[in-house]
Amino acid sequence: MEEPQEPMDRRIAQLALARFRVGGFVGTSIADLAGALGVSKAAIYYHYRSKDTLLHRLIDPLLDAIDACIHDHTTTPPPTPRQLLGAYLTVLIAHRDVVPLIATDVAVLNHPRIGPRLRAQNHQLQSFLSGPDTSVSARLRAEAALGAIWRPLIAEPPLDLTNPTHQHTLIDAALATLQPSQPSPNGEPIPATHTGPHGLVDAAIGSPALPD
Repeated sequence: MEEPQEPMDRRIAQLALARFRVGGFVGTSIADLAGALGVSKAAIYYHYRSKDTLLHRLIDPLLDAIDACIHDHTTTPPPTPRQLLGAYLTVLIAHRDVVPLIATDVAVLNHPRIGPRLRAQNHQLQSFLSGPDTSVSARLRAEAALGAIWRPLIAEPPLDLTNPTHQHTLIDAALATLQPSQPSPNGEPIPATHTGPHGLVDAAIGSPALPD
């Protein structure tokens, strides 16, 4: 007995995500998707009235989840950076299939509705991480911490981030970037270190993937 096929709207979305990640949002057309599925363009438009609608179908669940994460951490007393970064990482892992599209496709980052929403979320997360320190240095450290969370999710070959030990290591690396560096006797900055429950981490990974 043959297994039932995925509903057509889901098949379209899955193919679109794969094609957008390889050819880019701009470089992939509805005709490309229709040809790959062996259907007419009208069949695509029956489920998604435009390519923009299809993009939102892919991206909005992640953005909604980030909004919920931010809202959940708007509490008194505020969450610790570890709690916030842990919750944020959990969200990104749950939506890992679309993270590379957001991180690498300029058309998605500059989309008139998606781009501003991403930037607003990024600034809120920065504010949480930098706390009352509004200096440029604090903002840069917050940006680097967010980059340390994002970068491994788009690494090639993919890294296994379902392992809790790897998640702790990643969060420790992000936390390390939040600590101000200390000047050495010769005037050169000494990178800050952070000792967590899983050992000493002395460097952050990558750079922010979200737009500024």
